[in-house]
Order: sequence, then C-alpha cells, then structure tokens
Amino acid sequence: MVETLTPRQLPGLMAMVVVACGSGATAIDPSTLAGTWVGENIVMTVTDTGAHLEMPCAHGDLDGALAQNPFSVGGTFGHDGGPAVGDCHPALYTGRVLGATMTLDIRLTDTNDSAGSFTLTRGPARSMAQCV
Repeated sequence: MVETLTPRQLPGLMAMVVVACGSGATAIDPSTLAGTWVGENIVMTVTDTGAHLEMPCAHGDLDGALAQNPFSVGGTFGHDGGPAVGDCHPALYTGRVLGATMTLDIRLTDTNDSAGSFTLTRGPARSMAQCV
C-alpha cells in the first residue's frame, strides 16, 4: 500500500532529503587549521580569515577562511618567475584535512588550468627550490 503525503508533511521530508544529500562538508572553526602547512615545494600559512602560499616562482592567496572540511575557497594565484611574471589569475582552492595532513588542489578559474595538487602537513617551513 502506498501512502500519500499531506502538504504539512512535505517540508519535513524535504529537509531530510537536503540533509541526506548535502555536500558532505562539515563546518569547522577556522582557528583549528591556523598555522604553517608544508609540502614539497609549497608553504601555506593559514589564518582565521584566509591563507597565503608560497612556491618556487609562484604565490597565492585564499580570500576566505577554511571553515568547512572539505573546503572550497576562492582567491588568486600568480607567477613570480619565467615568462609569466606578474601573471595573476582568479583561482579556486579545494581540499580536505585529515588529522595533520591536508590535500590541496589549485585551479585557475579563468583558464580552467590546474596550478597543481599537493599534500601538506603541519609543521615549520622548510627550504624550497629557488625560482630561476
């Protein structure tokens, strides 16, 4: 036997569907991720309001807090060396944090090019290759 929903039952059912089919992101306190995250040829300094990253011949800024896990934050990404000096692009920074490990993907939104995928861990900055 199939039951029909009354108009009063529909909002509750819709709320359950939205929760069940949500993005899977969990809200987090941005200060829990604040600090230095390092990976191979990348250093990212996370604050309560955003982040800045340095790489050989490139840099980037996240314009918002990492307030969800997984995260997706807009920002900018620019080149400091080579033929693209001063070339700054809007970028989307996406990733996930599991314990003391962060995965990070950077996509230039105006060209849809990848600027790289990285694995970072909490810790002090290490020396990086120099830009030539």
